[in-house]
Amino acid sequence: MSQKSLRIDKIQKGTVIDHINAGYALTILNLTGLDEASNLMTIGVNVSSKKYGKKDIVKIENVFLDEVQMQQISILSPNATISLIENFEVIQKRKVEIPQTIKKLIVCETKTCISNSLKEPIDTEFKVLEEKPLKIQCVYCDRIYKLNEIKFKPRRKKGKSVKQIIQL
Repeated sequence: MSQKSLRIDKIQKGTVIDHINAGYALTILNLTGLDEASNLMTIGVNVSSKKYGKKDIVKIENVFLDEVQMQQISILSPNATISLIENFEVIQKRKVEIPQTIKKLIVCETKTCISNSLKEPIDTEFKVLEEKPLKIQCVYCDRIYKLNEIKFKPRRKKGKSVKQIIQL
């Protein structure tokens, strides 16, 4: 029997991130901290898409995204859609939207920018000049960044511990 497609089971409750730009699923999981979730997760990378040719998709059981995570996804993959699932059914579906102003998520690389001053505790702030392709500008020093130049602020990593003991 020849099988032309792979079917992935529905999740009972949680989040589906669909239409992620091809190759960005793992980056998004790491950036948003979802890579540290112990929940059931299905990740499809470079999956066929009628609309985009190829895309990534992530399904996470029992996890719902917050606004910061949705902003992070919108910066990396502005075509992404977020579906909330309850009892195997989509209860809400929305396309991510790039905010006009991005605060606290991105680092300004200009050493003389006031957002990098130890004496002035100012959060970074960028205005979006163009969405596709993404182009943003620091509101303090006016430096312009393209998507491939953006550096996200590091997030706190949870301490990871080994949960399995291997006996020889």
